[in-house]
Amino acid sequence: IDTSIGARPTIDALGGARTLPASGMTISHPKITTNGTVALTAEGAAPSETGIVSAYVNATVTKYAGLQRYSQELLLRADPSFFDAMLENMTRAYNGATDAAVIAEIVSGGTQATAQAATIAGLQAYVAQAAPAVYAGTGEVASAFIAGTSVWSLLIGSLDTTGRSIFNAAAPMNANGQSAPRSLRGDMMGLDLWVDSKMVSTTIDDCAFIVTPSAIAIYESPVLQLSTNVPSSGEIETELFGFMAVKTLTGAGLQRYNLT
Repeated sequence: IDTSIGARPTIDALGGARTLPASGMTISHPKITTNGTVALTAEGAAPSETGIVSAYVNATVTKYAGLQRYSQELLLRADPSFFDAMLENMTRAYNGATDAAVIAEIVSGGTQATAQAATIAGLQAYVAQAAPAVYAGTGEVASAFIAGTSVWSLLIGSLDTTGRSIFNAAAPMNANGQSAPRSLRGDMMGLDLWVDSKMVSTTIDDCAFIVTPSAIAIYESPVLQLSTNVPSSGEIETELFGFMAVKTLTGAGLQRYNLT
């Protein structure tokens, strides 16, 4: 029995990770800091000229690793296979650590949205303010609403004035989207809803994000294994590890919920 949670909803909501280059400990991601211009130009007149300025946003490559030391008896005599169960558990731990790292980057590099109440009306106002702010700041529309478990609970239990569910109804008249107890995916006022247990578990600051994938760079290597024997005892040590680089490119594209 393994009760750890290994999903990576925040990374998935942002389109997944790009392939990390084979070498180097820094990823330099180009970013235009000053845009060119185009304007109405009269016949024979000089066109508008504004030089495009670019710079690099640097993301540091970091390693995420875990180690297990176990006996030959566990490896060779366990049924069902201890090694398979151990590897599954370590993989879940790796997924949790890397997902939490992306959440931490959004908290540090994203933009705090206008303060709203911890109510359905407050979440609706958050979407109404933050989604246009993503478009204004990045030139691209928001695509996802990433929520912690407290916001998920709030959506599931939301009712209109007549007691009908707003986010979980078979034939809704005034539905704002879809959120159900049996799925970590849904819809929040037209945005893809993703529920992530690695976010804060109460309805406070940063318990939800409204994002567009282009606002953040996520690079990741394949997850690797390294097993060695311990000469003194014959035990085996297995390390599971991978490399990741994550960096905010445009803070306005990562709108963080702000509690009133």
